[in-house]
This record gives sequence, structure tokens and C-alpha cells, in this order.
Amino acid sequence: MKGHHEEEVISGIKLYKGETLLELTERWRLLYTKLYDEEKDEFDLTRIPDVHDNVRFDMLHNPRLGLTSTLSKLYNKAKLMADATVPQEYGVTIDERRRIAEKMCYPLLDKIKGDLTIAKTEDQVDVRYMLDLNHAADLQVNTLGRRVRTRLYFTSESHLHTLLNVLRFPSAKGKPSLLSKRGKKHVNEAPEFCYLTQVIIRLFENRAKDEDDPRRFRVEIMFSPGAAATPLHTSELLRDRDSGRFNTSPLQVISKENITCQELEDYFGEAIALGRDGENCDDRKEMINTLEKEHIENSINRDNNNLQNALSGIFAKVSNDAKRCL
Repeated sequence: MKGHHEEEVISGIKLYKGETLLELTERWRLLYTKLYDEEKDEFDLTRIPDVHDNVRFDMLHNPRLGLTSTLSKLYNKAKLMADATVPQEYGVTIDERRRIAEKMCYPLLDKIKGDLTIAKTEDQVDVRYMLDLNHAADLQVNTLGRRVRTRLYFTSESHLHTLLNVLRFPSAKGKPSLLSKRGKKHVNEAPEFCYLTQVIIRLFENRAKDEDDPRRFRVEIMFSPGAAATPLHTSELLRDRDSGRFNTSPLQVISKENITCQELEDYFGEAIALGRDGENCDDRKEMINTLEKEHIENSINRDNNNLQNALSGIFAKVSNDAKRCL
């Protein structure tokens, strides 16, 4: 009866979005069992990003648990390991990263390429991209008949990694990267791709140039890793007073100067063709398996025991806090 009563009390403690303390404990316990196989004394390194995501979530949204000290230690270790493993999920060598990127994101590249073509074609009217005149009274727009050229693509972290890998690494056929040296450095040094990570492609028209001059349209590529600030300073009870936690990293131009739209279209066109050619290939799965077995384990095994101890500390702390609530 006592055990049942304790479970009811623990289940009644509400956390972020209605999660209970019991559900939080089970969430971490499940992750722990998937991360570490006690019988084999082995770690599943593919679970490291899950550890990082979970600890970041609880630091940001459940600071009232009083686990800031324990979670901070775990975050610092998980962050170092995630920074090493996550980018390598998309290949280890430049050739691997480029080939995996082409296979994963060529549909997105095809969509962007098509939208660029529509945006720069004056005599092509596509009603799908017109303003909805049914809401004309609500729009503070003077030229309601114009075409909308802005495109917003909401996609996954994996597609952001692969899109940037296509942009920064040369193709198999020798096309050089479209990113500047400074731009590559900025992408390489991005700590992680967080919420609201952005890749922006801006299209400019110089009407002083002839219509058949490729220099009439040029593009500029910008990048921000989003809300990449560490959660360590936002995990206290007074975090609601910290307006800086909503800030995203500033956008930086990462492309070379004066890239024409035709150059970008040709660059994407080659990647799209190579991606389609390898659509049914198992290279990606084989590469990732090789990566996990041969490349990651040697570099981060020394931190596994520390990670296990930190996880164990969370379970002990949550259990003690739950008992005090009885």
C-alpha cells in the first residue's frame, strides 16, 4: 500500500507541459537502459544525442526540480560528446559527408532550385505564389497583384547538416564550394544546430544588366545556428527575467562574394543529379555503421564512465526528491 501511495504522490507532481515526476524518472531510466547495457558492459553511442537533448530540455523547462548542479555536470559532458558524434553521423571524411548529403537532401535542393527559377522569371506568373486576395483587407500591402518570392522551408536538423555539407564541401566532379573561407570557419565552429537554426539564400537583381547576362542575378547565403546559448544560465528559478534566452545567434554571410544565381543553380543541379543516381544505394547506412564502430568509440570511451555516473546521479537525486514530497 505504501509503495502505491508513493507512486500516486509522485505522479501528481506536475512539471513542464503536464509531465509528472514519475514520467520524468521513467523517461531518464529508459534512456539509461538504452545507453548502457549492463550485461555486456557496453554503451550505445547513438544515444548520446538523446542524452544531450533530454538534459538540455530539463535544464530549460524544469529548473524547479533543484537538479541544476547535477544536470549542469551532465550537460557539460554530454555536450562535448554530442559535438563529436552528431556531425559525424553524416560522414567522417569530406567525400563521405558530401555523398551522404547529396542522397539525403537532393529533394530540398530541387525545391530551392525551382523556386529560384520562378523568383527570377518576370514573365512567368504562378498563381500558387500570389497573395490571397480573400484577405486583402487585412494586408497592409500596396501592390496586391505582385507575386510572393519569399519561401520558408521548415525542415529537420539532419537536412540542415546535409544542406550545409553540400554547400561547404566540393563535389565529386570538382566544383568548388560556394562558401568563403570565413564562411566555412563560421559553420565549422557552430557549437550545434539549435532551435531556429537558419540558412538564408537571398536573391538580388541588377536591372542595369542585360536580361541574358548571368550577373543580372546574384545570391548571398547567410547562416545562424539559432538559439545556441548554453542552458546553464537559464536554468535557475528566475530565468523568466532573462530575455536573452530568446535570442538567436546573429546571421553571418557565409557565401563567396558575387555568386551568380546561375552558379548556385548549376551547383545544386549537379548535387541533385548525384543524389538521384545514388537514391537506392545502401552506402549511407554502411558508412554510419562503420563510423559508429571504428571512428567514434576510440575518441570518447574515456568519458563513458563519467556519463554513466552522472546519469546515476540524476536517478538518485530524483528518487530522494520524490521521497521528500511524501
